[in-house]
Amino acid sequence: MQANSKLSSHQYICPHCNKTSRLPEPIPEKGVFQLTCVHCKEKAVLRFQDFEYTVDPIQKKSSESSFISGEVRPIPREKSEPKKPFIERHAVPSPVTRPTFKRNNSTSKPNWFQTKFQNKTPTRPRTKSKNTNSLLKIFFVSTAFTLFLFIVVFAYFIAGIFEVQKEVPGLLTQLTKNIPTKILDRNGNVVSEIFQKRTSTLRLKDYPEDMVSILLNIEDQKFFSHSGIDYFAILRAITKNIITFRYKQGASTITQQLARIIIDDRRKSITRKIREAQLAFALESILSKEEILETYMNHVYLGHGAFGFGEGIKFYFRKNPQELSREEILLLASLPSAPNKYSPLKNPEDSYKRILSILSMFRNRGIYPGLQKEKFLSIYHSFSTRSPNETVFGVREDIAPYVTEHVRNILSQIEGDKNIYESGGYTVETTLDRNMQEMIGPMVRSYLAKSVRSGKIQKRLIRKTPDTVEERSIKQLFSDVSLSNELLWEADFTESDKENGIQAAVVCVEPKTGQILFLHGGEEFNSKNQFNRAIQMRRQTGSSIKAVLYASAIDSGVIQAGTKILDAPLYYRGGGGKEWSPDNLGGTYDGEISLRTALIKSKNTAAVQVAEKLGYYGIETYFTKYFFPDPEEKKHRFRGDLSLALGTLEISPLEMASAFTSFMNEGNVKKPYLIKKISNARGITIYQANELDEFKLKLPKDRQVIRPDTAEVMISLLKDSGRASGVRNGGYTGEVVGKTGTTNDYKDAWFVGARPELSMSIWIGYDNPKYGMGSSGLGGALAAPLWGEIVERIDRNQFIVKQKFPVPIHAKPHRICLLTGKDAGPQCTATSSELFLSEYPPDGICTEDHKNPNLENRDLMKNLY
Repeated sequence: MQANSKLSSHQYICPHCNKTSRLPEPIPEKGVFQLTCVHCKEKAVLRFQDFEYTVDPIQKKSSESSFISGEVRPIPREKSEPKKPFIERHAVPSPVTRPTFKRNNSTSKPNWFQTKFQNKTPTRPRTKSKNTNSLLKIFFVSTAFTLFLFIVVFAYFIAGIFEVQKEVPGLLTQLTKNIPTKILDRNGNVVSEIFQKRTSTLRLKDYPEDMVSILLNIEDQKFFSHSGIDYFAILRAITKNIITFRYKQGASTITQQLARIIIDDRRKSITRKIREAQLAFALESILSKEEILETYMNHVYLGHGAFGFGEGIKFYFRKNPQELSREEILLLASLPSAPNKYSPLKNPEDSYKRILSILSMFRNRGIYPGLQKEKFLSIYHSFSTRSPNETVFGVREDIAPYVTEHVRNILSQIEGDKNIYESGGYTVETTLDRNMQEMIGPMVRSYLAKSVRSGKIQKRLIRKTPDTVEERSIKQLFSDVSLSNELLWEADFTESDKENGIQAAVVCVEPKTGQILFLHGGEEFNSKNQFNRAIQMRRQTGSSIKAVLYASAIDSGVIQAGTKILDAPLYYRGGGGKEWSPDNLGGTYDGEISLRTALIKSKNTAAVQVAEKLGYYGIETYFTKYFFPDPEEKKHRFRGDLSLALGTLEISPLEMASAFTSFMNEGNVKKPYLIKKISNARGITIYQANELDEFKLKLPKDRQVIRPDTAEVMISLLKDSGRASGVRNGGYTGEVVGKTGTTNDYKDAWFVGARPELSMSIWIGYDNPKYGMGSSGLGGALAAPLWGEIVERIDRNQFIVKQKFPVPIHAKPHRICLLTGKDAGPQCTATSSELFLSEYPPDGICTEDHKNPNLENRDLMKNLY
């Protein structure tokens, strides 16, 4: 550092150019300062102490970057003036040799030096002001962009309103149209219709004043003051939903709800919400408030197929509007927000909670204080006797009501939460034949009524003890579809019962395709009888299952058509000391008989012996092919014991009809189906055949269950069985491959019969298996004659082209001895031709000497008629 300069206190010598410059005033008492020479423009660092200074060593130009620029620059002068140093501008003449300085105690520093140098280490410059400027710039740009975007969206929204206004008349016209869902048969003929809706047509003045007032207080309190959208309600709903972290409250006005009904779009999307709002504003600009409210009240969905409060009043209360109590009005007004959830028939608990919530809201507002909870409980009690699946169409005429209900269930599966009544306009193409379907319902009802009147069907209470496993299984089926008639299950039977309650199920399948030609699921379809027994019910099959059992045994080679079986009492002792002795119907035994005779006479002892020969593995293998190809279904339903030979497994009529198609289709079984195609109102295909498990059978599209030659052998055997079954008592005289079935105590009467063009299964019985039909309730006496009546009517009216039974081409004919079952020898006098599998011919040639001809063939012919 240079020595202390002793120049005048107003001067200093520049260490760079050695020229003298004046110091600016006032002179600081102490501190470190940077000063720029007015001559050479170089910088120097001056350290002041007691108003005197010293000059630091000369700083190189490269070191300038370590200092903050703060030099004092010369002030420009006019050209005419001589150039003077900048510091002279601040010089003040002093009358004394050593001037005295007035000390400045303020925190501010002289403006000609850098305060950063005051006893501090140099630091990086501050950038706060620069960051602030950047943030402000971003803020203003974002605000401008947001404002621009808002203007664009708003302009688009307003333009959309004007466009929608043009559409409103057409939309309102479309709203009034009643487009049914059409169910077509295989030829395009209408079988049935599911109406889109039964819409109310009342005027606003026809509704009670209380109904309008209560509805507005629940759905839209500010209806007459807003312009289509309630902004305060939206803010309130958003706030509440945020606070509760879930969607708890909506804010749709009645105008918006009407817009939603018109649009018919339930998707949760911004586009739909925008269009809904546009339509709401458009409706407000075109219609009066009264017109909007009337249209809404006539079209809002209230559940169970009822559209509008007029239809809702009829369905729920069967009254005129002016006859309603305030409690009934409030219950109806609680439905629009969620008609299925708050249905008093389907979900009475949820409905009552909704009512209590509304009552609390009214109490807070001080309105309708006279509403009583007890009256609501009385209303719910009256609903408890009605079916939860009841609809406004419960009493309509329909030639195929069980088909219609099945189609409705499938549509519900396909469309999910979408209400099929509200959307409507579907076209359902089925495999049905309308002519045959139309005749089935009346024929079944007439036949059952005639059988009851004649005494052929006599209702008999078999037992009053707790339900068996079978009864619990059947009862569960009813419970699963919510159609159980509680009185049918719980009431004790008395001779004074006015309703017999007998039911019948009929289903017919086309063997080559698996298409269902017609079906009927009960005695008469109504709100208390919607259970489709043809496809939903499973019952013990009795002897009708023997056709499947014998086919399995023949296919495996353990028996042949000529096999001889000993018809005699059997006795089995199982594990745990259980005993079982299968009996023949009537308790008669015929000794050694042929397989054909055993099947014709439906001998239980013979069937059990066939099952023994087939063995557990064989039974499991073939019954898996026929009924349970799905492992889970098999695990749930299959039991592999000898009683299976007598029909103790629960099988549906549809499954039995499908099983018999194997005999008509060379051992192949096609998956049964009824619906071929479904198109929506816009003509778009939403379902093709077999895209769903239509009947929940878990079956492949087709499966080979027995060999073609086995099918031919079974046709030969079952023709005689069908001829002896009782179908002739129904007027049928043609050939049929069939088998009857009767379960213990005459609880179930079956007949399953097939021809090349059809396979039909019939079941008759009571839903509750605690009841039997009396000693005349045999498969051959009840089910077979009805089968004969139906097919005779089909043939007489030529509803279907009758086909001939095929000539056997796979199985080999053999003339056998009726006494031994072997190939007939020269000495055999009682012979017959039988079909055999090529791999399993008769067991050698009969060599016995038959001096006394066996009379079995004569006995056989006697039993045929």
